[in-house]
Amino acid sequence: PATSNNMGTLNNLVTVKKSDFEVFEALALDSMSVPTKNKQTTELSSSPPGDYAQDIPVRPTSGKQSGPPFLPPHLLQVILNKDTPAHCEPTLLPEPNHVMLNHLYALSIKDGVMVLSATHRFRKKYVTTLLYKPI
Repeated sequence: PATSNNMGTLNNLVTVKKSDFEVFEALALDSMSVPTKNKQTTELSSSPPGDYAQDIPVRPTSGKQSGPPFLPPHLLQVILNKDTPAHCEPTLLPEPNHVMLNHLYALSIKDGVMVLSATHRFRKKYVTTLLYKPI
């Protein structure tokens, strides 16, 4: 089963029962569910097919160069670009998502000024540092 959050990210859903915490009972249940004809093959481990060597394999060179990776969608939610509601203190930013921490954000250059920001957490407090650089 799966579920999605408000940004559309699909997440797997795992149901954990109280009986899963009893390790020995869970192992006994797992061994009982394996058919008897496959017990011998599951007990033996086999290595993946292919040759093993100390040499680093050569990367395939194709005519197409791949560009940089795409930016994950949760990093597009920059808190500096969000409007503050009228009833809130304008100097306070909303609480950032945990994936926004410890990333450097750069706003578009406007009026000859570049703005960089980074948000860090210390216990329950969030600190956003802004750097303004005239260009």
